[in-house]
Amino acid sequence: MISPIVHPAMSLGRFLRHVGSGVVAFFLCILSAHAQKTDPCIAGVFITQDDFINDHLSYKINTAAKDYKLGFTFPADFTLTLKIVTPDSTFKFAPGSIYGFSECGRVYRFYPGGKELNAQEDFYKIEEAGGLILYSSVFVSGDEIFYSTSLTSSIRRLTLRNLKEDFWNYPNFIAKIEKMKRRLADRDENGFLIMDLYEESVSAINK
Repeated sequence: MISPIVHPAMSLGRFLRHVGSGVVAFFLCILSAHAQKTDPCIAGVFITQDDFINDHLSYKINTAAKDYKLGFTFPADFTLTLKIVTPDSTFKFAPGSIYGFSECGRVYRFYPGGKELNAQEDFYKIEEAGGLILYSSVFVSGDEIFYSTSLTSSIRRLTLRNLKEDFWNYPNFIAKIEKMKRRLADRDENGFLIMDLYEESVSAINK
């Protein structure tokens, strides 16, 4: 039987920065083995915010091993309850009891939403991480894209209004966004276009 406990995952090596608080180095865990079909798929949960930032997975399993699984209880979009199944036990994590989880190199963050509904209660998949953190919603919001200014700040809808509120002190960034001829969430072969504008206008100033 393949052991469900594995060595720590390798890091992507891309820095995540806190906007407005200087350059803070974060390494987002991405499994390099995911690209190799013969390698195991690692999954687990981040219990706390610190675990999420420091890439510390709990209840870590190898889903390539027989009878080791990560999934959601039914109906997933209603319960938002994650479960990890092993041959001996099933561990359930109600929404809010964990900060996020990782599965096969994909990283997800739980966000409880709020009265302003900048984002609803859901798990949010990190789509791209740089100066901004860009997310997609797992269950609630279809193909809409969201963002946060750090791994721990509020998740907000990617709208011009929200960006103006968060980056009012970076007028060059806002001006470039307003001149975009494509949608804020559009991307090309290199990733999200807005990330390039951010790097040109905000990161360059903070370096």
